[in-house]
Amino acid sequence: MWKLFFDTCYLFSYLIIGRRNRRWFREVKLFDYRHKLNILRRAYPEFDWKHVYMRKGGCSLAFMVNNKYVFKVRKFNRDLRSVERYYYEKRVTDALAGVLPTRIPKMTLMELDGLLFSKSELIQGKMLIDLPLKKLIENREKLGCQLGRIIYKLFNSNILPELKPANCDPNDCGFIHCDMCSNIVANPDTMDITGIIDWEFAHYGSLKTDFIGIFRVRRKMRKTDIAVEAMWEYYRLRDAAQKTGTTTKKTSTKKKTAKKQNNA
Repeated sequence: MWKLFFDTCYLFSYLIIGRRNRRWFREVKLFDYRHKLNILRRAYPEFDWKHVYMRKGGCSLAFMVNNKYVFKVRKFNRDLRSVERYYYEKRVTDALAGVLPTRIPKMTLMELDGLLFSKSELIQGKMLIDLPLKKLIENREKLGCQLGRIIYKLFNSNILPELKPANCDPNDCGFIHCDMCSNIVANPDTMDITGIIDWEFAHYGSLKTDFIGIFRVRRKMRKTDIAVEAMWEYYRLRDAAQKTGTTTKKTSTKKKTAKKQNNA
């Protein structure tokens, strides 16, 4: 859909009066997408670029090819900080490999014609926010439980401790995605969550940020109560872990007491 939209806008740009105005429109409003796509075509001529799909995120353009690979590039690469976001995202996803009960992208970074691209395998499925509202409501408990388990593992993972800020609240500080609503991939047939993408804004922060992030972007998600189900599952797991920890401590104390009595 996005590819068709951008191609249509590009054709209409020929009607813009003035070469400079046309160039501005293509580079700023269309993010110079044709130039970036042509760079990939030259670098990977073996791929089927006639049937490439395209998505537009908050800061990046994504090109999906052969139904197997995703190439991401920043909308604008004019400052170093913009490019550094990809290095940061790779650092996070490398650290999270094998930690979460769902797939995350494994990124490879490459510089092509002066632009930084990331390459990863496509996580099969559809974006959760693009699925019909009725289907989301019917499966809200299943989806919420899965998201609750993902957030629980993520928040308590303690990855990259060097990123934890000094003023982080010790009672509410864990690793969070921070932009989850638009980046959940699900199998539309089984309604299982198959992956979480776009980790460039992940950091240590408050737990409520990820719960709010499940529904903050789209009104559709606010009608599903998936976030509420996710919270119930998270706190169920937390309480179970705390109970197990308490039981373990009591058992350990009893063993130590019995050992002392035997020695006496």
